[in-house]
Amino acid sequence: MVTAGKYIIKQIFNNNVILAIEAETEKELIFIGKGIGFSRRKNDQFLKSEINFEKEFAPIEGAKRKNYIKLLEEVDSRVIGITEEIIAMVSDNLNENLDPHIRIGLADHIAFSLKRIQAGIEVLNPFLAETRTLYSQEYKLAEKAVQMISERFELEIPESEIGFITLHIHGARNERGISKTLKNTSLIQELVNKVESELGQKLAYESLNYARLVNHLRFALERIETEADNPNPLLSNIKENFKESFALAKKLAQIIENKFDYHVPDSEKGYLALHLHRLKRDL
Repeated sequence: MVTAGKYIIKQIFNNNVILAIEAETEKELIFIGKGIGFSRRKNDQFLKSEINFEKEFAPIEGAKRKNYIKLLEEVDSRVIGITEEIIAMVSDNLNENLDPHIRIGLADHIAFSLKRIQAGIEVLNPFLAETRTLYSQEYKLAEKAVQMISERFELEIPESEIGFITLHIHGARNERGISKTLKNTSLIQELVNKVESELGQKLAYESLNYARLVNHLRFALERIETEADNPNPLLSNIKENFKESFALAKKLAQIIENKFDYHVPDSEKGYLALHLHRLKRDL
């Protein structure tokens, strides 16, 4: 007879993270809690009431399950463990659940990054400045994540990794996925480069002007993508009084339309022209 609520350990990722199966239902759960894996072994049995866990959740289900199981087999269990701790930390700080598929992408990224760092191979992050500005909340959490990885593996982690992990966190928040987030970030970098080229001046990454421009482009892209109605009662005046800025806004709109096959309405071009006019004035 199987005791209700009894679990059997399938895998111990580290002292704080274990994968177990409920004996009665055969349901798999990942448990996170300080020291819950210490002195335990695979196939050990326990009752939920016997361990002091902080979080529990089911591993990835559905079409991606095979990929996740393969990852568990191939990747160092310590990487899986720190990945789960990072996800729990981020989820707690944001007070929201992340897309479960981050477990595959983030663990895979961390494993690959650790190999590169240990081999002395540095990978530059061309989107670091944009990422820091666009996703400041996620960036701060990624800083904590990198500190956790650094302490656990006793390695110095380059700042570029903070940017990469930021993109994973952001992609898991809004279920856009890392590829969509990276594509938007890449496009914003291209638009900023175009503005700098047209104005004949580089923008300092830490400046307020840079932050304003990047954030305006970010929210403009979100409105354009969702076709959100954003009427502009000043449009005719903007076209008449800020001709150069509106011409540049049209060039940026063309880049967006070519890249994403979106339609950029004149109202959005007008708001962008206003922002560009202020930017030129401030410069």
